[in-house]
Amino acid sequence: MREKQQSTAGAGGMSSGAAAASPGQRHASIVEMLSTPPPAIVVQTGMEDENLRATGGETTADGDERRTLSRQSSTSSTESHVSATSCLSKVHTQKWQHIELSQLVEENKLVFINAEISVEEAFNTLVEHNLTSLPVEQYPGDMDCVTFDYNDLNSYLLLVLGKTTVADEEITRQCQLGQPVPVGRIVKLTPKNPFYKVPETENLSTVMGILGSGVHRVAIMDSTSSSIRGILSQRRLMKYLWDNARQFSNLEVLLNSSLQKLGIGVLDPHTLPTSRQSRVISILDTEPLLVALHKMHTERISSIAVIDHQGMLLGNISVTDVKQVTRTSQYPLLHNTCRHFISVILNNRGLEMGKDSFPIFHVYPTSSLARTVAKLVATKAHRLWIVQPVEQGILVQPPVAPTTIDGSPDLGARHVSPPPAPPPAASHGALGASGSPLGTFDKEYSTGKLIGVVSLTDILGLLARKHTENKLVDPLSARRQRGSVAR
Repeated sequence: MREKQQSTAGAGGMSSGAAAASPGQRHASIVEMLSTPPPAIVVQTGMEDENLRATGGETTADGDERRTLSRQSSTSSTESHVSATSCLSKVHTQKWQHIELSQLVEENKLVFINAEISVEEAFNTLVEHNLTSLPVEQYPGDMDCVTFDYNDLNSYLLLVLGKTTVADEEITRQCQLGQPVPVGRIVKLTPKNPFYKVPETENLSTVMGILGSGVHRVAIMDSTSSSIRGILSQRRLMKYLWDNARQFSNLEVLLNSSLQKLGIGVLDPHTLPTSRQSRVISILDTEPLLVALHKMHTERISSIAVIDHQGMLLGNISVTDVKQVTRTSQYPLLHNTCRHFISVILNNRGLEMGKDSFPIFHVYPTSSLARTVAKLVATKAHRLWIVQPVEQGILVQPPVAPTTIDGSPDLGARHVSPPPAPPPAASHGALGASGSPLGTFDKEYSTGKLIGVVSLTDILGLLARKHTENKLVDPLSARRQRGSVAR
C-alpha cells in the first residue's frame, strides 16, 4: 500500500445520521436538526484564528464545533483551514456552477493500494482509513487506476461462496480454496465506469454533468494533469452544496420544492418508470441475506430496501454491511433472514455508539428536496426510499407524480425554510420480538408502503439539467454502462 499526503476533493466525510431514543422518550434526530442548511461560513480573525488552529475546527453560532474537512487532522490541514475559508467566502459570491474544482480541494491523505495485495488486505485498508473506495495502482504513479470498493468485496464474497462464476477458472479456484487473491484481479471482474480525470481548473458545472449521469466519483488532477490531487465523490459534492446552500441563492427554489413537484424519484406504483427514473429494487424480509447480497451484485446497486409481504418498508441493507459477514464465524448470518440482519445491524450500531440508533432512510412524496438532501448527508446514503405515509392506520395515496424528471420547480419559493415534518405515523404492528432493536425501530419510526426511490444521482442530475448546460444528462447512463440488468 502506498500513502500520499495529497488533497482530497469535496467537503469531507458525512456525519452518520441516527436518532437516539430512550425508554418513553424520543430525542430529536440529527436529520431533524439538519433540515436546513448550516449557517454561512464566517471568516475568523485575530484571536479567533488562534482558537481555530488550536481546536482544529470552528464554532458555529449554536455552539457546535465544526471540524475541518480532512479525514485525519494534521498540522498542515488545520493551518490551511483559515486560508481555505477565506477563499470560500470570496468564491461563494459567485454561482456554484462557476466554482473551480481547485477550491474544493482540502489537504488530506489520498490512499492508494497496489494491485498485488490481497483482497483481505485491501478490505482492512478500507476499514482502517474509514473509506468506501481505494484507487488500485498497477504501478506507482498509475494514471489509469481502477477503484476497489464494497461492491468488489461483495462480488468476492459471492465468488468464495460459489454463488457467482467468472470466466477465470484460476481465480474461482483460489477463492473457493481460501487462497489469497490479488485485489487487482478482483476489481477487473466487476463492471465499472471509466476512471474519469478532471483538471482542477474545471468548474462544478462540468463535474456535475459527469456525477449526475451516475458516475460515483472523479479524480481531480493538477494543472499539468500529471498527478491526482484528490477524489471528488457524489456524496462529498452533495455535502459541499448542502453545507454552503445559504450562499447559493439559485438553489433556494429547488430546495423548497417537493420531490413530487420536481418529479424525481416519485413513482406511480401503477406505471412503469421512465428512462430517467430509478426502479424500486427491494427484497422481502423473509428472504436470506445471501439473496439480498446477490441481488445487489446483479443489479449493480449499493443498497436495497427490505419490505414485508404488504410492501411496507422495514429497513435498508447496504453493500457496506457486507463487512458484517467477512469472518467465518459470521457466515450463519448469510442464511438467516434479512429481517434478522437488520436487527443485528441496529444492535451493533447501538453497541458502537453506546445508545440505540435508528437511521432514517425514507422520505415522502411531499418531502422537500432540502429535507431529502439533509437525510442523504446525515445517513451517508446513496439513496432514500420513498413511502406512502401511514396516517391513522390508513395508507394515503399521494397525487400522481410527474412522469418525467424535469418537472417545473415552484417559482414562488423565495427562501430556504425548514421543511415540514413528515405526516404523523401510526404503528403498523411490531416487526420483531418485544424489546428487540427491530421492534423498537418500528414503534419509533413507522414508515409506509414503499413506492419509490431517490438517489444522489437523481438530485445531481436534476441540478445538472436545471442549472448547467448539461440539459440532456441521463441519471441512469452510468449504471447501464456498468451492465445492470435494469429493464
